[in-house]
Amino acid sequence: MNFEDFRKDIESKLDSIFKFELLEFHFEPYSFGSGILAYRIKGLNHKFVYDGRENTLIWLISKSHQKYFGTKWTEFKNQNGLEISIDELENGIKTVHNN
Repeated sequence: MNFEDFRKDIESKLDSIFKFELLEFHFEPYSFGSGILAYRIKGLNHKFVYDGRENTLIWLISKSHQKYFGTKWTEFKNQNGLEISIDELENGIKTVHNN
């Protein structure tokens, strides 16, 4: 799966569980397929940063109701590869919003 496929996959999963707004999509196909995706979900910013060279995906979150630019990010999850199941996504978002 490349980063563009990941975007389609995650948006179809999000569509079925939460309303979301795309804030940023940046794909660098000539830089090992790295990319950045950012969404606003239930008042929080969620950012997915993929490092294609290291094959790592980092899920970052903001504090409630922060503007996207100038956000102080907190690392929520760090994993290998581009696979996030719908359960991981839903549970992760619920966990973050319950804190």
